Amino acid sequence: MPDPSSFTLDAIWDDEWERNLIQAAMERVKRQVKPQHYQIYYLHVVKQLDAGKVASMLTVNIAQVYLVKHRLSGLVKREVKRLEAAEDSTVGSLNR
Repeated sequence: MPDPSSFTLDAIWDDEWERNLIQAAMERVKRQVKPQHYQIYYLHVVKQLDAGKVASMLTVNIAQVYLVKHRLSGLVKREVKRLEAAEDSTVGSLNR
C-alpha cells in the first residue's frame, strides 16, 4: 500500500513547480512589454485589484486595463507552454 504522506509531498512539489513555472513565464513577459502594461497586469491579475481601481491608480481608462489583461494573459500562457516544452525536452534527453 502506498504511503499516504507521499501523496501530500507530491502535491506540494507539483504546486511549487507550477508557481515557479508561472513566475518564470511572467518574468519573461515583463521583459517583453511596456512597464506600465506589466504594472496594470500585475495589479489587476496578480494582486487582484478591481479594474476600476487600477485604472484610477494609473490614470488609464478601464478598457485599457481589460485589454492589457487579455493580451498579457495570452503572453503568459504561451511562455508557460514554452517553458513546459523546454522542460519536457530536457527531461526526455536525460532519460535516454
